[in-house]
This record gives sequence, C-alpha cells and structure tokens, in this order.
Amino acid sequence: MSEEFHDNTATVVRRLAEWIGEFAASPLPPATAERARALLLDALACALYASSDDKSASVIRTIERLSGMGTCTIIGTKLRASLPLAAFANGVLIRTLDLNDTYTGPRQIGHPSDNIGAALSAAEMADRSGLDLLRALRMGYEIYGRVLDLSDPDSPWDHVTVSGIVTAAMIGFLLRLPQDRLAHAIALAASHSATLGEVRVGHVSAAKSIANSVVVQTAALMTLLAAEGVTGPGEAIEGARGYAKLIMDGADFLQFFAPGQDTDRLMAVGLKQYPCFALGQGPISAAIELRKRLPTSADIQRLKVTVANTGAARLRLSDALGRVPSSQEAADHSVYFLVAVALIDGRFGLDQLAGGRWKDADVRSLIERMEATIDPALKPPTSLPCRLEATLASGETLVVERPITPGMPAMPLSWEEVTEKFRRCATGVIGDNTQRTVIDAVARVETLTSVRALLEALVPGR
Repeated sequence: MSEEFHDNTATVVRRLAEWIGEFAASPLPPATAERARALLLDALACALYASSDDKSASVIRTIERLSGMGTCTIIGTKLRASLPLAAFANGVLIRTLDLNDTYTGPRQIGHPSDNIGAALSAAEMADRSGLDLLRALRMGYEIYGRVLDLSDPDSPWDHVTVSGIVTAAMIGFLLRLPQDRLAHAIALAASHSATLGEVRVGHVSAAKSIANSVVVQTAALMTLLAAEGVTGPGEAIEGARGYAKLIMDGADFLQFFAPGQDTDRLMAVGLKQYPCFALGQGPISAAIELRKRLPTSADIQRLKVTVANTGAARLRLSDALGRVPSSQEAADHSVYFLVAVALIDGRFGLDQLAGGRWKDADVRSLIERMEATIDPALKPPTSLPCRLEATLASGETLVVERPITPGMPAMPLSWEEVTEKFRRCATGVIGDNTQRTVIDAVARVETLTSVRALLEALVPGR
C-alpha cells in the first residue's frame, strides 16, 4: 500500500516531516529541558491523581476489557494495553481532572500535556531513551503551539483537533518512521482527527474530558498504519477540502515554517494549582485572598469578576449555562461557581467538585450576586490577569487583583512546587519510596537509557 507522494516538495505534510527530523535533532536548550522535566512530572502527577478518581473509573474498566496482552503501561494501574489504547487511557488520566498544563498563545488556550501520554506509550513500546522522550515532547509542544497560533479561536472545530498532527509527529519520531511514512502518518491523522466544538459549550459533558484522548487514539492508530505502508492524502493540509481550509478557517499553514521562530513554545506553558480550567486559576486564588479579608461571604452584596480577553473567556462568559452548572465538567468551567465556592470555603479542591458543591444553596446565593465581565485593558492575556471587586453591605468595596495568575510562565511554579504537587497527587496510589524514584527519574530523565523503568515505577505495588 505504500507509495511516494506525487510531488514531495509541494506537499505540506512532506515539509512537516522534514521539519520534524530537523527540529528533533536540534540542540536541546538547558532552560527548555528544565521546563520539560517539570511539565513531565506535572503530567504524571495529574495522571496518578486521576487514576483513583470516580471520573476515570469507567475509562479504566473499558480499557481493562479491551487491553488483552498489551505492551504499554496504563499509569497508576496494573493494566497494560496496545499503543492506541494506552495513549487514550493515559491521555484521559492526565486530562480528566483539568489539573494539567496550559498553553496560552496569542489567539487561544490549549493543553499540550494532553499528548504526553501518547509519547510515553510510544517511547515505552519502542524502548527509547529519556532524551528521546524529551526531544519528542519539545517537538510536540512546538507543533501544538504553532498550529494553535494560526487557528481561529471561534472555529466550530475544537482546538483538540490539533493533537492529531502532534501525536502522529511524536509517535512517528519515537518509532523512527522513515520520512515518507511519517508524512503519510501526518496526512492520515490530519484527515481523521476533527472534533466538534460542541464538546466545550453548554452543559459540558464528559465528552470534553476525553476529547483530546479520542484524537490521540485515532492518530496513534493512523501512525501505526502508516508504519505498515498505509497511505494518506498528499494534500491533507493545504488541499481545497483539507485541514487548513476547513479546520483552520483558511489559515496559511505555510506560516508554520516562517523563519525567526526561535523561542520554544514549551516555554510559554504554565502549570495549574487547582483542578479546573485555566481561566479559573487567577479568580480562585483572588477569591481565597478576598475570603481572608471578610468576616463572612454573606457580607457581600455584589461581586464583580473581571478577566482578560481570551477565546476561553468569550466562550465561557457568553454561555448563560455557566451560572447554573449541572455536572462536574460544567462546574470546573464555570467562573461563577469557582469564585463562589473558593470565596465561601476559603479554598478549592477536587472534593468540592466531586461533592457537587454547585448544587448548594450558599453557592447559588452568591452566584446570584455575581457579575463576570471581560476587560480588554487587562493585559497581557497570556498572563491571565483578573480582578475581583466586592461591594459589602456597609458600602465598602474590597478589590483583589492578580496581574499575573500564579503558575503562568511569567510566574512559573518552581521544581519544588511541582514536586510537592506530584506528592499530593501520588499519595494513596504509589508509596513514598516509589514517589522518590519517579521524581529522581524525571529529574535526570535525559540520562535514562530507557524510559521503561520510569513507567514501571508508575504501577501501584511495584
């Protein structure tokens, strides 16, 4: 089934395959490697935390029925599965609690660590080194950011669609596909990875939590097919009915290759402190601070929440259903709920989501007194600035501002903070000694001759 594209120099997928080889072989800057290690450990923390959560249980049960004699580890479990299934499951675990990383580009927000599970599974299957894994992650983050920067934030297609190309690139690199077959893998993945934007609006369902992982699973399968000689359309990206025209609203994909892009997109990624969508991180920390200055939330007559102008802000604040979330997925995307519960309880954690706090009368009462707006003057949006203004019964107004949301690249979490997050998330899944083993392995991941030892440490009871 294998064949060369008719005009190798004219196809974008051919150029992209060439670029992947060059970029992956380029020197890995020390600062980029340092950030990549933190992102990797953070993703593993999210996956371990979710492995025992009820939201993940149905996925794990499904994988258990389908896994058979697979070769790839499902993080936080004793299951093994094929590459596509493991990439799907690990992606769900990293993503499902909305605690993983955030890329905030000039046009929209995304979560590139959604794809780390696929890279881990491919590196394990192919027995690659830790340095190979880091190179794959750096390259995957770069593709993710560059394509997202060109994409329309108001597209009817969800931004997770980009992960098809990203996954094919990372897995293809780790499996050492020859350039022509890597190009076919990208073409196949680009052709079969579209996801409806409807997964992220209204009464948000579990479809949002698994959306990226479905794309990843498909792209992993497409890459394995390309490795065996299955071909994809040569103009899958630039064609009249191709990816750039339909998914990217006619964007010029050739801008992906524009010179002068020498800043790693990986360095523009932040990490989260709270299990909710990125836009909620700053308002939650501001609400917790505001609570310290109030005798009780009942003193608030009016509460105004102001955020920066991002695609996520326009989407979530224009959705009237955000005021009355009816599911955990909708609650962790509701600025109203997140601010209200953090202000009332003086904290925010997974238990408030799992416990259905959005149904409680005190939370709903405060939401009724809230207003959430976008202020274009809050800049830069890449720092996700926000402001809370509380008008009290006494007439006094209290203001808390967050010019930079903690965890964003301008105020990144330190290695020690990421390590502490990992320990919190891993507690109850793997023991203290094993936690130390994982942390040490990630800290020196470039020196690992094989990533298999790292994956083995993520299995409970080892």
